[in-house]
Formats: sequence, C-alpha cells, structure tokens
Amino acid sequence: MRNRTKRTIWTVLMVLFAAIAFVCFGIAAWYFVGLYKTERDNQKVADEVKTEATEKPSEESKELHLLGEASLEEIETAEFTGEIDAQTPAVPEDAAADEGDIPVNFARLESYNPELYAWISVPGTNIDYPVAQHEGEDQLFYLHHDLYGMPQYAGCIFSQAPSAKDFSDPVTVLYGHNMKNGSMFQNLHLFREKPYFDEHRDLNVYTADQAIKYEIYAVYPFDDRDINETYDFSDPKDLELYRESVIHPHSMEANVREGMEITEDDHILTLSTCIYGATDQRLLLQAVRR
Repeated sequence: MRNRTKRTIWTVLMVLFAAIAFVCFGIAAWYFVGLYKTERDNQKVADEVKTEATEKPSEESKELHLLGEASLEEIETAEFTGEIDAQTPAVPEDAAADEGDIPVNFARLESYNPELYAWISVPGTNIDYPVAQHEGEDQLFYLHHDLYGMPQYAGCIFSQAPSAKDFSDPVTVLYGHNMKNGSMFQNLHLFREKPYFDEHRDLNVYTADQAIKYEIYAVYPFDDRDINETYDFSDPKDLELYRESVIHPHSMEANVREGMEITEDDHILTLSTCIYGATDQRLLLQAVRR
C-alpha cells in the first residue's frame, strides 16, 4: 500500500513537472517567435518605405492610412473614396527639406499605422526604425505594441504626448526596449564604450517635412524616473535643470563629447532604454540638433 502511494505521488509530480516544462517552453517559444516576427516586420516595412522614398507620393497613397487595421494585402489592393482631414505640423522655415533629402516614404509608412510619424536612424548601429506616438490615454501603449499597433513584447520606438511631432520642443524623449537580440534601442549600450562613443557622433531623424541632423553629446546611466513626468520643459527652471544634467551628468560612467556646447536655444533629443540587471536605472543617450 505504501509503495503504491509513493508511485502515485511520483507520477503526480512527474506530470506536474512536465506541465511546468511545457508551459515554460511555450512561453520561451512565444517570446522568441515574437522577437523574430517584430524584426521581420520592421525590416519589411523599412525595405518598402525607404526604397520608395524618392518617388513622389500619389494622392491614392496619401489616403492609405484611412484603412486602419486592414491587412497588408487589403491595403495594397484597396480602392479609395472620401477626403482626408489631416494637418501638417508647423516647422521652422529653415528646417524644411526637399523630398530627396528624406529617405522615407511617409505616405507609405502611415498606410501601416497612422500613428507612425517619424523615422530614427543612428549610423553604425542597428537602430533604423519608425517612431510612433499613441493618441489614446495609454502613453505606454507602444511599450508592448508593434509598429502595426498589435500586441508584441518588443514594442516599437515611441514618444509620449504632448511631445511635438515636428521635434520643435526644447527636449524630445524617445523610448525603446533593450532587447537581447540587439534590436530596438539595445545598441545604445555600444556608446558606453569610450572608443565607440568617440567614433560615432551622428544621429538622423526624418519626418514627412524634415531631415533633422543631431550630434550625439553624451551617454550615461540615469535613474528610472519618467523624464516627461519629472520635468516640465515649458518651465524655464525645469528646462535649465535638465540641460545642466545633460551638460554635466552625475555619473562616473558617463561619456561626454569634449568641445561641444549646449545653449538655451538648442534642441535636445533624449533616447532612453533599460539596463539589464538594474531595474532602477535607465540608459540615456543625449543628442543636440544641428
């Protein structure tokens, strides 16, 4: 009787362990398949919108964003009716660029998701992604939604409202995951190595109206505060505090570009990502608009 009880307990434990292993395997498979799908989708969109960038968008392509969540096949074969109600954000007169200077077809890009409004590219890294900003209340929506707005762990590069989509704010913050496969903003960690930081200083942002050049100024660990909630950049005092933290980072691990100056008229772009093993910290890369 005792042996039978032991065998029963052992059998139950084996079934339980097998079930746990199966669940863990399923979660791991979901995670890695999700990473593969996210990168595949990002690359597919990049190939399509960047190879067509020099073509003047047709009126039909400008209306693609009206299809919302339609499939790619439906988008590509759809017929269009109606008019578009859209506004072009105001930009400085000297910031306008010719179509040939903008290597992204934004009419095509917005056909996948109308909340995609910019493109960021950092030469020498894998960072070459569209940028989204959610119009709803959940400003962390794209933390775990991909460029199509579909649930996906790796998310999408994003900003938070009310950040100006023409990058005219004194400080603009973009967020992205630190993915182990090197995607999203993981490559920001390359700049923590001084030789790499010294050799790579360019950062490009494109919108439908502008090709914006930035110069990378500094990279350093920061705490996990939400920058947009911590600082009110419409307040001159808060803006000066943040500008001072960029000029003189309070970190022994900081890399700072020598010989560069940041004035009160400069526009700062901040890229933020996580640091593995330090849940109470973020890595910030600071760039100045040139």
